[in-house]
Amino acid sequence: MKTIKVTKLEKQVLESLANNMYAELGFSDAGYPELREDTGLTNKILRGVTSSLVQKGLIDIWDREGEDCHKNVDMHIIYLTEETQGLVYHWVQEEDIEPLQLIINK
Repeated sequence: MKTIKVTKLEKQVLESLANNMYAELGFSDAGYPELREDTGLTNKILRGVTSSLVQKGLIDIWDREGEDCHKNVDMHIIYLTEETQGLVYHWVQEEDIEPLQLIINK
């Protein structure tokens, strides 16, 4: 099993995203509304955490810029990168992906 060290908030957000990945490998329609609902975190905190996760290469955010939605964070779609796809249980089972465990960095 692969492990990645993250902060407590990063772990919370990554696990929320993983729980929202209901379809095939790589698909997502999860974004800030789902994260707010699942975690109870504000947009300001979520933006900071997701920015950190993007910098670490653990998520990608599609801001749908070409659709003039980039100013509305609720229109952004967040994807797990290949590095974090092992958090999604059914992807691990169906796609033979190595499971991932998040370790809180102390």
